[in-house]
Amino acid sequence: MNEAGSASTTRQRIPLSRAYAVISPDQILVKPSRSVLIGPAIQATLTVAACFAIVRWMDSLPLWVLMLLLLFVIIAGPAGVLGLVYNLLGSAFIMERKKGTCRWQQGFLGLGLGTRELVPFPRIDHIEVGGDFEDELGSGDLQDVVRWEVRLVKDNQRVLEVTSITQARRLSDESLERANALASALGEMCGKPVTLGTIPEWALEEFEDGDTDDLDEDETIEESEE
Repeated sequence: MNEAGSASTTRQRIPLSRAYAVISPDQILVKPSRSVLIGPAIQATLTVAACFAIVRWMDSLPLWVLMLLLLFVIIAGPAGVLGLVYNLLGSAFIMERKKGTCRWQQGFLGLGLGTRELVPFPRIDHIEVGGDFEDELGSGDLQDVVRWEVRLVKDNQRVLEVTSITQARRLSDESLERANALASALGEMCGKPVTLGTIPEWALEEFEDGDTDDLDEDETIEESEE
């Protein structure tokens, strides 16, 4: 009984780009990263300071300064509060096993609470992971930064992005593992097939060669020091 209780509360956390996924037996959430709180927190702090200045120096400050402070409070105050609430309590994406649905939330102005898109499990065709690993720049060189996307494909072939991970090319294999882990969890929960992302064989060989070159360089440095 204790084992069942511990299993039901098991949670897995997967870092994403400016967000993170929380995977539990009953639901999967994609929430904003705590680092995104910095902007709204600064806005809220400046709003409080402006309110204090208006109350404290109302009799001594020029009228135009008071008007500017009041205008700042009216604009920045609600935006800062909404941002704090969304980043603390809101979610960008929710998949719930019991309800059998996936929901994309409205985001900042909707506090991450209002539903922007609703997809029942029967309408899901499959989950897939794709990216721009092989895309080239105008010069013909490969991009230094790789973006992996976790996508939900509906039965009408409409593609909805769940989330994404953007990272340097040399770390693209590690970020792909995280994207595939999230996609696998989504597929398991909704009972749909999953198409995992892959890195071409030629790139895997380059990763291995790069590791070997690093080892050779380290050995050369050690020999030169001796």
